Amino acid sequence: MTETTMWAAVIDRLGASPTYREITRPTSAPGQVLVQVSAAALNPVDLRIASGGFYGGVPECPYIPGSEGVGVVTAGSRQLLGKRVRFETRGSASGALAEWAAVDQTACLPIPDQLPSATGAALGVAGMAAWISLVDKVRLQRGERVLILGATGPVGQLGVQIARLLGAGRIVAAGRDPQVLAKTLELGADAVVAIAGQTVEDLQAEFTAAAGGPLQVVFDPVWGIPLQAALAASGQSARIVNLGQSAGAEATLSSAIVRGRQLTIVGHSNPNTSWKGRANAFRELADHAERGRIRIEVEELPLPEVASAWARQASSPHAKLVLVPSP
Repeated sequence: MTETTMWAAVIDRLGASPTYREITRPTSAPGQVLVQVSAAALNPVDLRIASGGFYGGVPECPYIPGSEGVGVVTAGSRQLLGKRVRFETRGSASGALAEWAAVDQTACLPIPDQLPSATGAALGVAGMAAWISLVDKVRLQRGERVLILGATGPVGQLGVQIARLLGAGRIVAAGRDPQVLAKTLELGADAVVAIAGQTVEDLQAEFTAAAGGPLQVVFDPVWGIPLQAALAASGQSARIVNLGQSAGAEATLSSAIVRGRQLTIVGHSNPNTSWKGRANAFRELADHAERGRIRIEVEELPLPEVASAWARQASSPHAKLVLVPSP
């Protein structure tokens, strides 16, 4: 490798997995900074973009995937020069899964000195989705009964911990893997419900029993049958926030339940949330993580292993996968 090249993951055509190879190192244009990447999180959205099916559009191939990372600014803004930052690539062809990335200087946020780079990368997309959904979208209140669907994944695990920080009265964690689900009790869940193979009616009864009454808040990154059951188990004026569809893109909702109980159903999407809102959420998360109030299970992998990490991400791993460039 020379001073003008770097190693990176590259998507050569939509629908293909990334290949790891040497390419030309990017340079920062006006308004950008050049970041030497120390850690890059792998997210479901990265796979959706590479599939060509992302609603927000896709870069022209070939491109470097990776929507977020942590690294040190080496060129560009004097204010940020030499600082360690969390950054977003905002759909750029210069993604985070590389040794270097050229990103908008307005997409960089300095991170606390004591926060490990891998943790800072892992907390971004997943953490902001959970934080904004519970704090801003449904405004979870102290003492309320909350159901965290998808609790075995990184977003759901963070949702459990955030609900505990907010003072929820009863937290029910629901997911498909009973072994991983049991670990959510250590994160703050009061009860767990295994959802694999259950009917809507069975899940409704289990959700209500585990919550000790009708649900008041539902955190839903899964949609599908689990969401149908959660609505049936919801009480008057319950609030539901949806931020994903890992259990299916369609769900049959009862108009009588939605109208009769005056439910509020709101969607969340990080890209459609203001940068100020995302930045504030990350600052809160980073502070809690630095103080040990929030933790996220991170598995660090060398960037050359990006193809196998990509395949694992497609199967919804229970830990956050973070790719680390070779020293």
